[in-house]
Amino acid sequence: MVNRLFGICYQLMQRDKIPAKELAERYEVSVRTIYRDVEMLSMAGVPIYASKGRSGGISLLDHSLIDKMFITPEEKKQILAALESLQEVEPPENSKLLRKLGDFFQTPAAGWVSVDFSDWSGRRQELFTLLKNAILQSRVIAFDYYTSDGRMERRVVEPVQLWFKNRAWYLRAWCRSRQAMRTFKILRIKRPECLEEYFPPRSIPVTEEADAAPNAAPENPVTHIRLEVDAAQTYRIYDFFEEEEITVMDNGNFLVDVSYVVDEWVYSLIISLCPHVRIIEPLWLKEKIAEMLQKALENI
Repeated sequence: MVNRLFGICYQLMQRDKIPAKELAERYEVSVRTIYRDVEMLSMAGVPIYASKGRSGGISLLDHSLIDKMFITPEEKKQILAALESLQEVEPPENSKLLRKLGDFFQTPAAGWVSVDFSDWSGRRQELFTLLKNAILQSRVIAFDYYTSDGRMERRVVEPVQLWFKNRAWYLRAWCRSRQAMRTFKILRIKRPECLEEYFPPRSIPVTEEADAAPNAAPENPVTHIRLEVDAAQTYRIYDFFEEEEITVMDNGNFLVDVSYVVDEWVYSLIISLCPHVRIIEPLWLKEKIAEMLQKALENI
């Protein structure tokens, strides 16, 4: 019904008057239902009226009055901007809705951002669409999941939120096998399916356990790391570190001071800078990276 009410208003924004019979045929309802819709819209404060006779039909009052009653110009822009930021989650559907609202508000979309939840191959778009719909519809999903120790387990969860953290996407959900909130790394979710079961919406607790990051538990201490990076890496250094974390040395190299919870991502970051990086401190991190590189050399 809500879609029909919105549709009637949208159609009337495009035309001065539409016969009730035409609206009834368009939405596959009776003429009496259309008149009830008009009554509901009128009671809700929409300036809509119906006139009878040969030249009668359903009409809206002056557009400027509708603008004042519905929403302010700034609120229109904010609504369109918010929808635009999620346009890539489900491009065809959201793009259509964005155009409709733009026409309805008589306000063009600003094109201020483009968010793409898929990878470069586009293969993950279907996964994000499935997860988004499951969250919005409060539907239970099942999937195979690779745990931090490499085991594959079948999980049945109640999805709550898609979460972007530290350059990676995660799913926050209530895991039925663990009977607790869990955080799943999207890349480890395989063969997901949306079940024909619904659940009451859940809120996200302040603290939750993770099934996603084996070496990045919240209780792990933050470690101060000091690196010297060759000047030849200028084109990369500002991609990885903040300006205030970087000092240009007299020899042209970069001195980097950062504080991280050391995990696999930190190891991979430092290794990706080899052989153009020198670990100044801590000593144990230097030894750990040397051990990892030695093992990699032995495996070649």
